[in-house]
Amino acid sequence: MKILLALLILSCAIAPPVFADLTDADLDKIRLILNTSEKRIKSEIKSEIAESEKRMKEYVDVRFESVEKRLTLLSNIVIALVALIIVAVGLPQALMAWRNRETQQQINALKQEIEILKQQKA
Repeated sequence: MKILLALLILSCAIAPPVFADLTDADLDKIRLILNTSEKRIKSEIKSEIAESEKRMKEYVDVRFESVEKRLTLLSNIVIALVALIIVAVGLPQALMAWRNRETQQQINALKQEIEILKQQKA
């Protein structure tokens, strides 16, 4: 036991004292490691942001094309409905005007016949 205690004291005496001081070279190495790590992380973040923006633009383009197709379809439907309304309202009006013209021609023809008959009677 005395030998073990003596060896323990001897090993503690032989071991040089350890100081926790960082030298300038150590600090420079730490700064270099931090800078390279920071640059790597920034480049990774920038590439992730660029990929995300690219995916977002593709998504927006696809959605815009879909919305544009729908708007085109809806505008075509509205144009067709307006044309249908014009035909539904305008066709009867045109027929009535045509009939009025025919009726007016018949009335004028009858007036002329009446005038002729009056002249013959007189």
